[in-house]
Amino acid sequence: MESNKTQFLLCLLFLLAWLSRGTGYTLSIGAVLDTRSRIGKEQIVALEVAARRFNTSSQVLLLNTTEVQSTDPLQAVSSAEQLIQQGAQVIISTGTWPQILGISDVGKHQEVPIISLTPSGFLNKPFLVQMSYPDSDLVNCLAAIVKSYKWRRVITVYEDDDYGTVSGTALLLSHALQDVSVQIDYSLVFPPMDLESYYASTIIEDKLNHMKERREIISTVYVILRMSENLVKAFFQEATELGMMHNGSAWICGPDITTLLDSSLNSSFVSNYMQGVIGVRPYVNESTTEYVEFSNSFQQSFKYKYESNNETTFNPGVYAVRSYDAMHVITLAANKSERNNSLLVKSMLESNFTGLSGLVTPLENSDLIFQVINVVGKSYKEIGFWSNSSGFYNKYSRFNLNASSSLEQLSVVLWPGEATNASPAGIRTLKISAIRNSIWGEPKRIKLNGSTIETTSISGFCIDVFREAMTRFNPEISCEFQLINRTSEFSYDDFVNKVYSEDVDIVVGDVTITSSRAEKVSFTEPFIASGISTIVPIKRENVGWTLLKPFTPNLWMTIFFLLFYNFCVIWYLEKNDKTSDDYFRGPWYTQFGATFWIIGNTLFQSYGDKIGSFYSKTVIISWLLVVLIISNCFTANLSSILVADQLKPVVDTSKIGCDNDSFVVKYLENALNFNKIIPIEDPKEYSDAFENGTITAAYIESPYVPEFLSKNKNYAVYGETQMLGGFAFVLRKGDPMTADLTRAIVELQEDGTITELQGKWFSSSVSTIGTVASTTDGQRLGLGVFWSLFVLSTGISLITLVAFAARKHVVAKRKNKLIVPSFEERPGSLVTVPSFEEEMVQIVSQSLQNNGPSIV
Repeated sequence: MESNKTQFLLCLLFLLAWLSRGTGYTLSIGAVLDTRSRIGKEQIVALEVAARRFNTSSQVLLLNTTEVQSTDPLQAVSSAEQLIQQGAQVIISTGTWPQILGISDVGKHQEVPIISLTPSGFLNKPFLVQMSYPDSDLVNCLAAIVKSYKWRRVITVYEDDDYGTVSGTALLLSHALQDVSVQIDYSLVFPPMDLESYYASTIIEDKLNHMKERREIISTVYVILRMSENLVKAFFQEATELGMMHNGSAWICGPDITTLLDSSLNSSFVSNYMQGVIGVRPYVNESTTEYVEFSNSFQQSFKYKYESNNETTFNPGVYAVRSYDAMHVITLAANKSERNNSLLVKSMLESNFTGLSGLVTPLENSDLIFQVINVVGKSYKEIGFWSNSSGFYNKYSRFNLNASSSLEQLSVVLWPGEATNASPAGIRTLKISAIRNSIWGEPKRIKLNGSTIETTSISGFCIDVFREAMTRFNPEISCEFQLINRTSEFSYDDFVNKVYSEDVDIVVGDVTITSSRAEKVSFTEPFIASGISTIVPIKRENVGWTLLKPFTPNLWMTIFFLLFYNFCVIWYLEKNDKTSDDYFRGPWYTQFGATFWIIGNTLFQSYGDKIGSFYSKTVIISWLLVVLIISNCFTANLSSILVADQLKPVVDTSKIGCDNDSFVVKYLENALNFNKIIPIEDPKEYSDAFENGTITAAYIESPYVPEFLSKNKNYAVYGETQMLGGFAFVLRKGDPMTADLTRAIVELQEDGTITELQGKWFSSSVSTIGTVASTTDGQRLGLGVFWSLFVLSTGISLITLVAFAARKHVVAKRKNKLIVPSFEERPGSLVTVPSFEEEMVQIVSQSLQNNGPSIV
């Protein structure tokens, strides 16, 4: 009965207004608002102020509002249908997304434009116009703040409704954080809270305690996406009492909370429970004349309407300003639509003007500006601004086009715990498990303070590398070291499992990257390359045959053959030359000795005067060239072999020793096919095992080799090193800090810091230790190296021998022509035939006597 009276009065008012305005255009606007919250109250007052402001003689605005006191979509749909029946030409609505979608369906069927003031993602539905800020801009702003302070883990907090409206926005936030390499440690989700319930405070306390007790949560950065007014007050009070608003934490809040700083959150609550909070909200320029006029009208109306409902502050928030601009959009579009609802919607979607909330454009084209504030004392201060297109900037940097990707560069922030010196680390104290009993990564200095270990006194190569990397990444992160002995009962795999089971956050030590371990945990970039090297004792073998090792047997045979060949050539040439030494005219053994003496002594003395034949000298020269080259190569190769031959090349595969680590043992069994492996518990036991014959070779990871060989002088590396994954730090699977530490390790490698630390902790490196090839066979020189030289020498001696034989044949033939018998000689006598040289002298002498001297 009461509702019928109300409908009758409204219809009567519409009719009277229409008659009184004559030819004026009357626009009836209905509003479906949830006034249970401060935001809903501000929105309804802002719409009323706007209706009065834009009501003119040519355009009459009639505003009819319905207050919805629940999240039930059916109730909202029913209220919208009722308003349309009463003549509403436009519906303005807030509420959950199911409510908005239900009302938009009503508008579609009735062809009535629906304006939504609910923050959301862009949704293209007929007759639906979204006038609030897009959620995508909000989550991008929150992610940009987290990124600017290099936080890599956060905790999201929000209060959802019965229909999961905020869960969609939380999913957008998750994607935005992933894009900047930030991991969500935990999502603290509250159901719709009735704070008047007896169990409400207990639920908040239980949820916070449960979150604090979870071992996998190490973040101290809290991002509050959405939360009702009553829950905000109870939540921050409980968080403060539980010690969560401490030094080292960070709190970032969305517009739902920051808008309350100007309204329902009194100064006492802000100063006691919200110090250091960072908040974001759509920027509103409060210095314009239009905003001042709106603010004055709003405060008067709000005070008149809600002062009796325990409201003590009356300033408008960003949601009220956006509601005012929504009414402005309607009036501008109505002037262009000519009472056509389709054109009215089109004009609204094409709106482009500067309102109280800034530039009002279609939602998909908007570039909303967010103001970033910091709660200080009883109020807050402005830090800067952010937009998708410009990043972070302040009033001065925007004019100078000096926008930054880091909020930290704009202004000093007061953090929870009243810290201003540096931004919080964003994570609680990390639990670091340091491996104590290892050659390479063992802490070298440990100082006990009573029964506890002073963290600052722990040092060692791996620990120093880790500290340097953490300093490059974030020096504010504190670490708590736990020294654990590596024994046969507690191996490297057990250290990896401590991270996998979330008992510790990081393992620092000489842990090798393997595929099986990488399935459970994350590894940083290796700070030291690693492999498996073979260590054998230094021992000379077969010393008596060492001089034969520089050359292969084929080369030795070729050298001796060439020697015999040249021996025969020299003997033949000298024996058939009249100018040769008298030894070549004696018995055969005298000729043999003379020939050997010439070939042997030519290397050491000048015996050229004792060589009679010019042809013999040519052969000796070619032989000398061969001997000089071969002797130099022999000397060089022998020097190398004398060093390499110190190693005992024979390794008994049944006497192989290695560190008693499951990874090394499995590698030797699977990759190198060793069946019997003798485990060595302590590195000091290797030398004893070698001396008593327990092992003939030891397989040690290559980073340990310099330290081992520097302490044991009678051992060296044998063969090639089998390369592995390297030593790295161990973190939880998917931990975003892995990428940051990896980048820091690469920087340490590039600037030489790791090399300096190696020099600090260790006196030698693998490059300075005797590393020798596994066999000398590969070092021998073969016939293939000298074949061209042998061919040249043999060719020269052969050509010389042929030339000598040809000359001898010519001389013999000429002698036969000069033998003529004389009639005065007795039968059987022979004429003495002059030699070739004597005949030439006679011819020349006779020519001079007949012709006299002449110049030819």
